[in-house]
Amino acid sequence: MRLNYRQSLAPLKLVIGLIVIMGVAREPASGSGAAAMTDPKPPQVSIDFLFPPSVLIQEGKPRLVYEMRISNYVPQAYTLEAIAVEAGKKRFRYDGATLREMTRFLGAREPIASTLALAPGQSAIVFFTLTFDDRAEVPAALEHTLHFRAPDQTLHALVPAPLTVGQQPPVVVAPPLRGGDWIAGDATHNGPDAAHRRTILLAAGRPWLAQRYAIDWVKYRLVGGEATTWSGPEDQNASYFCYNAPIYSVADGTVVAAMDGVPENVPHSGKYAVEINFINAGGNYVVVDIGANRYVFYAHMRPGSVAVKVGDHVTTGQLIGHIGNTGSSTEPHLHMHIVDHPSFLAGQGIPYEFDRFRASGAPEVIARPRDQMAFRNFGALAPAQDDYPANNAAVTFPESP
Repeated sequence: MRLNYRQSLAPLKLVIGLIVIMGVAREPASGSGAAAMTDPKPPQVSIDFLFPPSVLIQEGKPRLVYEMRISNYVPQAYTLEAIAVEAGKKRFRYDGATLREMTRFLGAREPIASTLALAPGQSAIVFFTLTFDDRAEVPAALEHTLHFRAPDQTLHALVPAPLTVGQQPPVVVAPPLRGGDWIAGDATHNGPDAAHRRTILLAAGRPWLAQRYAIDWVKYRLVGGEATTWSGPEDQNASYFCYNAPIYSVADGTVVAAMDGVPENVPHSGKYAVEINFINAGGNYVVVDIGANRYVFYAHMRPGSVAVKVGDHVTTGQLIGHIGNTGSSTEPHLHMHIVDHPSFLAGQGIPYEFDRFRASGAPEVIARPRDQMAFRNFGALAPAQDDYPANNAAVTFPESP
């Protein structure tokens, strides 16, 4: 789902409500009890995590992608100075501008924090991506130490309970598209412009990050060394190189949800053909249950192109629809992700890999108005197997399954 964040609608804004009880502190993590007992003024700040991470293989490197929520319970400000992470034998430390870029305050319009001071009652999300050299380095749990400066300027260390790392491997799937000149738009990364990664939405009183590993697939052509996604009238969907391209099922499974008939948007117009809500944000879409609590979402299809219905059994490589520009979309593309619930937005994104493709590294993004996409300096394409591409990488899939 490619959201225009300068124009995102109020129902989809990040709002997380907390019911707090003053004076109730978290239990110290294993091994941290002595430190907690010797601190006469422990920070009145709670720490929890949105969802436990499991390994993603991206560009050949194992990564752990997860989010920490920090909440200040008292009517005085605490300043977060640094976060240290013990990950088995590896150590990570974040502070200063790097930590600010990883942090977003709940309810803030700005994508990154301008300060690390938590005002009274304020909460923030810290977005982590830990990178390892090989799978054997990934530990069973992560230990975090948060360093705070209290209102009286004293320094305090807060150690929450360890974060368990899921041991299940990423699901390996076939490509959803065919051929070359694809861009893996906004594939998971930790930059402040990571729109998918930072779209936390609420349903049934819970925060969900369904798009943690989502990718917006568009086609490109090189013009004067720059990659663009369209040629001709900008306001015509047919001008976009990926428009009406066939979409294929990435795995065997059963269709558990589908929608067709949502009208198409005018590209880069700054408005949608329908009022966006939780039901139609994916436009015309298909949801396939591939087993083990994994659901594949294919979104924004062309009206009338959805080729399957609820209850159908689909096989790997089967046609399921064509690329369009419906729902929360600013230009034609295929939005795809895998989650643990059969809901487009009310689920937790889980890692996956494509069985075979060729890809570049992350290119340079060229700034354009109206959410237009342009890139340069992709670098050479290299073969990849059971892997996930870099943010905005150029990708070539096999021509046949």
